[in-house]
Amino acid sequence: MLENFLQVSLNGLINGSTYALLGVAFGLIIGVTGRFHVAFAVTYTLAAFVAAWLTMYLGAPFWAAVVAGALVAALTGSAIERFVYWPILLRTGANGLLMVFVASLGVSIVGRNLIALTTLQNSATVVNGFSNVGLNLGPVTLSSLNLATATVDWLLIVSLSQLLARTSLGRIIRAVRANHEMALCVGIDPGAVTFIVFAIGSFMGGAAGVFQAALTSATPDMGITPFFYALVVAFVAGLSSPPLVVAAVGIALGLVESWTTLVLPTTWTALVVFGILFIYVALRPLRRGLASA
Repeated sequence: MLENFLQVSLNGLINGSTYALLGVAFGLIIGVTGRFHVAFAVTYTLAAFVAAWLTMYLGAPFWAAVVAGALVAALTGSAIERFVYWPILLRTGANGLLMVFVASLGVSIVGRNLIALTTLQNSATVVNGFSNVGLNLGPVTLSSLNLATATVDWLLIVSLSQLLARTSLGRIIRAVRANHEMALCVGIDPGAVTFIVFAIGSFMGGAAGVFQAALTSATPDMGITPFFYALVVAFVAGLSSPPLVVAAVGIALGLVESWTTLVLPTTWTALVVFGILFIYVALRPLRRGLASA
């Protein structure tokens, strides 16, 4: 029983590391820009297919494919901001964020279908090149790919945390997140910062997508569930929270999800995850009311 609990907990930590990365990436985008970026799921998926194509048809090394896939995701996310969201905001004014959400939903649907059409006759659905072996750690086991995934997740999270805390770019991003108008008054261009934030968040999400394809396979719909996990983590942690706080929520979510399998069928795990978001949303007004009383 103890060994089963330890194994399930380890699985929760591994999965939670990915949820942490996704929550940090999505939280950075929506927290700084206010855009509800549903197309995050498309950049996640696109990165996976690019990496699969590079390793299967060009024989690219695994780590080169990871970087290339993440860079394509970063460029795509930035292009969506520049050529879809930004023009909409310029034209729609006060209703801009609602229109951006609608546009993002449309980009997500179109992008997912385009990926499905272009990969219909393409067998490149697995990212090759990683020598995956089992590792025994006393009573628990994990694969070297799981270990690499969690390591990269935390390297990216800590790197972003240090960038925001210790660099001039990080201070600029935090200033825009705190107050767009005030940042503009002191000479900061929120549009340029938004472009950079989309690139960073999409890069991180794209890296997660490549590792997911290496663990299983790339499918056109693979970005949907990760997007909702990113949403849950980001909103429960708070959109203005530091990356490490958001990451802690991702770890907690992974553990809760795994521990649920000890008492409930695995099909219930998604219900538990989104139940957490529902409870959070339901209690949030009550919490604010108690705080102001």
